Amino acid sequence: EQTECNLNATTRLNFAAIYNLHDGDFTSSQNFSFPFNFTYSDYDLPLDSEDDMTKTRTFFTAKIVIGVALVGIMLVCGIGNFIFIAALARYKKLRNLTNLLIANLAISDFIVAIVCCPFEMDYYV
Repeated sequence: EQTECNLNATTRLNFAAIYNLHDGDFTSSQNFSFPFNFTYSDYDLPLDSEDDMTKTRTFFTAKIVIGVALVGIMLVCGIGNFIFIAALARYKKLRNLTNLLIANLAISDFIVAIVCCPFEMDYYV
């Protein structure tokens, strides 16, 4: 019993010494510190040491490629889906269930090409 009591007291003393707790006061944490040294300065990056990548030729080339790709997507999706929708509107023989479901997809794709792609191009280019 004596050994168990001494072991329990030693454990309590070590815990209190590590976590700066005294008299069993677990509610006050004003002097609370973890037993390891950790700071956020380990993740700080010097911002001035890197070159400005937006001034490089690669960045300019990427902007041109992305712009051309988005313009191509807008033209193909816009014109192609508009032609399909116009054909369904003009010819009544084409109005079956399958083509109406495809027309629903074509309308949503047309709206994305006309509404969303210009904003994407503004963001990326």
